[in-house]
Amino acid sequence: TDHNISLESMGVTVNAVAGALKAFFADLPDPLIPYSLHQELLETSSKKEVQCSSPFLTYRHRFPLLHLVSLQYKTNFMTADNLSICFWPTLMRPDFENREFLSTTKIHQSVIETFIQQCQFFF
Repeated sequence: TDHNISLESMGVTVNAVAGALKAFFADLPDPLIPYSLHQELLETSSKKEVQCSSPFLTYRHRFPLLHLVSLQYKTNFMTADNLSICFWPTLMRPDFENREFLSTTKIHQSVIETFIQQCQFFF
């Protein structure tokens, strides 16, 4: 809640912040992106024009942060693609035991990448 805290001046590395954020998402009782939205998001990701009717207010503070990290990719090497690879399993919590799911992992990743890249449009 204190927006005046400077993690950089405290010597906290970007990797530590990203790790803490990922652990926070993993510890939530339900995935940040609920299972009820997965099918709609997967279908939407294959369309040229994206029009989502689902309320994404929950995410409006999460994805802009990842977007800001991706804008610093020359320093931190974390492009939207790299961030989506790291975060989609935590945010969507897929059923890795389902063999059919394995064929859609790239689509799941692209959903998160699109949210990161286009967060200003969505949120």
